[in-house]
Amino acid sequence: MVGEGGLEPPHPFGYRHLKPARLPIPPLALRLRNNSPTAETGNCASLNARLTGTVGSVMVLKKVENRLERIFERSLSRPFKTSLQPIEIGARIIREVDLTRRLSSQGPISPNHVRVWLGPVDADRFHGFQKALIAELEETVRQHAISEGYNFVGPVKVEVFIDDDLKAGNLAVKTEFVGGESQPRLIGDDGRSFVLGDRPLVIGRSPDVDVVINDTNVSRRHAEVWRTSDGVAVRDLQSTNGTFVNGHRVSAVSLSPRDDITVGPLHLRIELA
Repeated sequence: MVGEGGLEPPHPFGYRHLKPARLPIPPLALRLRNNSPTAETGNCASLNARLTGTVGSVMVLKKVENRLERIFERSLSRPFKTSLQPIEIGARIIREVDLTRRLSSQGPISPNHVRVWLGPVDADRFHGFQKALIAELEETVRQHAISEGYNFVGPVKVEVFIDDDLKAGNLAVKTEFVGGESQPRLIGDDGRSFVLGDRPLVIGRSPDVDVVINDTNVSRRHAEVWRTSDGVAVRDLQSTNGTFVNGHRVSAVSLSPRDDITVGPLHLRIELA
């Protein structure tokens, strides 16, 4: 396989090496090394001091920390009591996002591609959790953007690499703006996720709809969510008990990622990137 640093041997942990060992380093890879972000030591005690965002940033990180702790507690892996903590990676990402954001006529723009470098020791400690960790880090970027009012130029993506030169507890982060068409999704508080395509997503109690809610307070065809030229909207389908957005009963309204959609017992939100 040919990567950004030349030929890359298969790696058992699912990460990618930008600095493959025992292989010649071509000129491009050498330039990437010289321009790579500065490594920083993780330190939970100084976490809040390193954050440049608002109270919302701390709340976002706390939620991520709680979710990751639940994942790790269900495993037989070694606990994360020393060295690099998952929340420290999230904190560093938030810091870089805030430092590299841009202003536009539509408001502040957040970088949407994040690359993280870990040392071999820390990468080994995250063995078995790569997908869960990356998913939570991507969610960290999205939730931080919502809390700060940032927009994206394309889908959010987080990649994790191994840097053989990094010591345990150190990491490096680089953010980029990469354009692309986002694929909106409808996210339920029960963990379900639904991609919004060309046709509306119908929500209801009937087993034939797209988002099934098995609750007597929900009509068989209760509401629908669909893509518009300006974003995403929701429409109540003359349900008995109504569709609510941010606590207000609605017939039809445009949605933003900040909005809370309630259908019966289920709370939903829109994810645009």
